[in-house]
Amino acid sequence: MRIEFYGVLQEAAGDEALELPIATPSRVADILDELAERVPALQTHLPRIACAVGDEVIPRSEMVSGDAPLVLLPPVSGG
Repeated sequence: MRIEFYGVLQEAAGDEALELPIATPSRVADILDELAERVPALQTHLPRIACAVGDEVIPRSEMVSGDAPLVLLPPVSGG
């Protein structure tokens, strides 16, 4: 499954995207757990990120098939 990173997540992951060998369909939460094990630098960010497939933000309980990339979005801050 292709995982795409934006913002500070790209810096932590060291790349814009990662191919994660994981069986699909899988729950987003399970994918994030696997990702945390493979890329420890992301662990502190993962509790606060948003996840999306296509144009839709999805909950961690959602099952994803791997047909489209899972996009990880960092929390937005502003003033």
